[in-house]
Amino acid sequence: MLGLVKHGMGKSGKGRRTAQCILEAAAELLIDEGYHSFSLRKVSARAGLTIGNLQYYFPTKDTLIAAMLDETIGAYLKRFEQIRDATGPDPIEQFKALIEMIILDLNRKRTTVFFPELWALANHHEHAVDLMDDMYEKYRHVLVEVMRLINPTLSDAQLHRLALFISCSIEGHTMFIGNGKRWTYETENIVAMAAKSFLWLVQSGEVPE
Repeated sequence: MLGLVKHGMGKSGKGRRTAQCILEAAAELLIDEGYHSFSLRKVSARAGLTIGNLQYYFPTKDTLIAAMLDETIGAYLKRFEQIRDATGPDPIEQFKALIEMIILDLNRKRTTVFFPELWALANHHEHAVDLMDDMYEKYRHVLVEVMRLINPTLSDAQLHRLALFISCSIEGHTMFIGNGKRWTYETENIVAMAAKSFLWLVQSGEVPE
């Protein structure tokens, strides 16, 4: 409920449920109809609310997008934490498990379609660019924390550069593997190669300063 609290919707159970319903409707609209159909009026119709009721919770498209991204990254950060706890104290095993989870998550339609639509929305919505950057920065921070434990000799610049490289590489997978994609049957092999390659970069320190 990170986004709901941040945007002032966490005061009552009914308010949280209504706000959550709106966020789900917004995500479904992006997935089913694409960014070009994304509007407060369409979201309110899908959520079964009046436009005025929706705007009580999210006055503008910006506030709705911000809450949706907060909710998305909050869910991922929670999953990252659960994976690290379940994997144990070995940072190498944590790192491999995180890479596996991020790539295998592409098997979900919500991930395979939702994120490209968010990128498309950001291309036409200036404020969304900053929100997307902030969301991905939080995700990369988790990778930086784990990689620092694996190789403490890496500088901050190297760690952040490597986290960015990993993020770019995995996002590129979205075009080829995942829900409904032609090369999805190669996912297991892609996971193995990605984890091995990324781990080599961390351990070797072969990252530009």
